[in-house]
Amino acid sequence: MKRRKRVLAVLLAAVMCVSAFITGERLELRANTSALASSYNTNVNYIAYATDVEDQAQTNYCWAYMANAVLESYLLKTAAASGVNLSEWDMINQLVSGSYAYSDLYTGGSYKQAIAYWTRGSQYGPRSESDSGLTDYYVSETAELGRYQRENPQTKLNYIQQIKNLVVTYGAAGVSVYFSAQDRAATTRDGAYYYPQEISPGVNHGVTVVGWDDNFAPQWFYNGLTTPHQPQNKGAFLVKNSWGRYDPSSIGGNTGYYWISYDNYFQDAFSVTQVTRRSGLYHQVYETDYRGLYDYGTGSSYSRTYQLSGGAQWLTAIATYVKAGANYRFYLNGQELTQCGGTMAQSGYHTFQLSNPVLVSGNTMELRAEVNGNAEAVPLACSARSYEPEGGNVCLKAFTKTQWGYTPGDSGWNSGWNQGTAPSSITGVTITPQDCSVMQGTSRAFQARVLGTGQPLQRIDWQISGVSSPNTRISDSGVLYVGADEGSTVLYVYANSKDNPIHSAAARVEVIRTTNSGSGQTSGSTNINGTPNTGSQITGTVVTKDPDPSENETSNINGSKEQDPSAARDTVRVGTVDKGVYSVWEDGTAEYTKCVAPNRTSISIPAEVKINGKNYAVSVLDEACMRGQKKVKTVTIGSNVSQIEENSFYGCKNLKKLKSNPNCWNISAKTLFEALQQTP
Repeated sequence: MKRRKRVLAVLLAAVMCVSAFITGERLELRANTSALASSYNTNVNYIAYATDVEDQAQTNYCWAYMANAVLESYLLKTAAASGVNLSEWDMINQLVSGSYAYSDLYTGGSYKQAIAYWTRGSQYGPRSESDSGLTDYYVSETAELGRYQRENPQTKLNYIQQIKNLVVTYGAAGVSVYFSAQDRAATTRDGAYYYPQEISPGVNHGVTVVGWDDNFAPQWFYNGLTTPHQPQNKGAFLVKNSWGRYDPSSIGGNTGYYWISYDNYFQDAFSVTQVTRRSGLYHQVYETDYRGLYDYGTGSSYSRTYQLSGGAQWLTAIATYVKAGANYRFYLNGQELTQCGGTMAQSGYHTFQLSNPVLVSGNTMELRAEVNGNAEAVPLACSARSYEPEGGNVCLKAFTKTQWGYTPGDSGWNSGWNQGTAPSSITGVTITPQDCSVMQGTSRAFQARVLGTGQPLQRIDWQISGVSSPNTRISDSGVLYVGADEGSTVLYVYANSKDNPIHSAAARVEVIRTTNSGSGQTSGSTNINGTPNTGSQITGTVVTKDPDPSENETSNINGSKEQDPSAARDTVRVGTVDKGVYSVWEDGTAEYTKCVAPNRTSISIPAEVKINGKNYAVSVLDEACMRGQKKVKTVTIGSNVSQIEENSFYGCKNLKKLKSNPNCWNISAKTLFEALQQTP
C-alpha cells in the first residue's frame, strides 16, 4: 500500500525577503530571492490563504474581484484576519459615483483603481461584505511588476519567477490575461486554459494567482480556436477566477479555479505587501490624488503644498508611488526628512512611516520628493478618465496626527508602540544552521533570531519547501523531522518573522537516504482488506521505493505527481482496534483506513490507538474509509485528526452528526463541511 498524499495545504515553496542596509546615511532596500520549489499550492480543494470564489456575473468588474482576492489572501497570510470577505460592490460604487468617480469603469478597469480606493482618505477603504462596515485596513504598500518584453524569452521567465515570489511571500498575486468568458469552453480542457502569447490581442481579464506547477504537461491543454492548439512548454499557474464556483469550464466543473499555461501572455501582476491600521497611521490625511496613479512621467522631483487644518500636527508618514531601482529623498518645508527614503526594491504604492513623527507648525505643509536613478519616476495622478492624467497633479500624500501618543498595535498588526517613544523596528532574521544534512527518519533543531532596533519580538513562523512526503514537517519550535519516506534530496527551512513576515531567513537541508525494514505485530483479527486472519497476530508490511523520485510517477490533470502504489517507500504496519483498521507509521501517527463492521449505527475514531504495544496518534481519515456504511448515523472524531481525505463518508446515507471527542479538532470546519458534501 502507499502513504496517501496530504490534502491540507500547509505549504510554502519559497520566500522573497527584503533586507535593509545602511549606505552612508541612506536606507537601501534590496530583494533577496530564495530557492523556489517546482510546485506550490496545487491541491485545488485546499488552497492556502485563499478565500471563497466569487461571481462577477455579467459585469466588467473582474478587476475589483481580483484585487479584493489579493488583499484577502494577504490578510490571511499575515494573520491580520482569520476570516475576511471584503465588498467588491462597495469598491465599485465608490469608484463609479461621487466626487472622485471615474467616468469609464463600466467598460473595465485595473488594479490601479482598486489601490486608489484602498488608499483614499478616512471615508474610503475596504469595507466588509457582511455589513458594509469600514474596516481599519489601510493598504500601505504594494508590489507591481508592470509588463515584460514579449519578444524576449528571458524577461518572460523572470516575470514568471517574480509572480511566484509574490505568491509565496504575500499570499497571492493579481494578473491580467486574455480570457474570454464566451469562448472558455473552446479554449479550455478540464479547467486548463491556453491562448498563445504570440497571437494574444492583449489582456481583458483579471485573475488571482495562488499556486503553480512547473511540470504541468502541455498535453493537458487544448485550444480549439487557435494554432497552435497546445503550448510548447510545460508549466502553469493555478488561478482563482471570478466566474463563480460552479463554472462548468473550471477544474472539476465546480471549483472556479483554472490552470493557465506559462505560454499565455501576462501583464500588470501585483500584490499587496503591507497593511497598516488606519487608526494608528493618521488622524488626518492630506491628498489630491484620489484616483490614484495614471502612470510615471519624466523628472527628478515633484511636490505638493497643503493647507493645514486644526493647528499644529505631527507628520507620521508620507505615501507615493515608487519605481524599482530609483532612490528617493523627501523634504518637509525645505528640510530633509532623513528618517525615510532610500532605493526601492520594487515598484508600487509605498508608505514611508516615520519612526519619530515630526511636528509641523504654521498654516501650510510643503512636501517635496527628489528622485534619481530612474528618469521616469514621477507619479502622475489619474483623472476622471482612467486613461488620462489629471493636469499637473502628482501622487504624494501626507499623514498627520493631532497629538503625539500611540497605543499598542498602532503601527502594525503585531508590533506595539510605547507612549511617546518609537517602536522597535525589525531589520532581518538569522537562522542556525544555514546548511546541514539530516537523515531520513530523524530530526534536526533550528534556531532563529529576529534582528532590529529596540527589542523586536522573537516570534518565528517556521515553514519548509521542497517536501515530497506528508511525514516531513517542522514544529512551532523549529524542529525539523524528515520523513522516512522523504523523496526529495534537498529541502529548505524558512524562519519568518511573525511580526513582519517580509523578513525571513532560509536554510538548506540535504536529505541523507537510508533503507528501512522491519515488521510489527498486533492482536487485531482483521487485515487491511477486511477479511479474517487465520491467527490473532498481524505482521507489518515493509515496502521500499526506488530512490529515484522521477521513476514510477505519472502526472494527473492537477499537475501533481502521483506515485504508483508499488513504488511507495515507507514502513507501514496494519492493526485492528474495535473493528476499525488502522495503518500506523514510523513518525508515531496512524491513519483510520477502514471500518469492517457493516451494521454499526455509530463509529468512534479515538485520539490514539495502541498497536503492538505502542501508542499512535490518529491524524488521518483515509480515502473512502467508511464507504458504504449505510446505517451509521453518528461519527465521533478524535482530537488528533487533522486530515480528512476525499470520499471518507461516501455512501453514508444516514449520517447526520459529526461529534468531537474531546471537543477540540485540529481540522477546520470548512474541511468537515466539504467532507460531508461528498456524502450522497
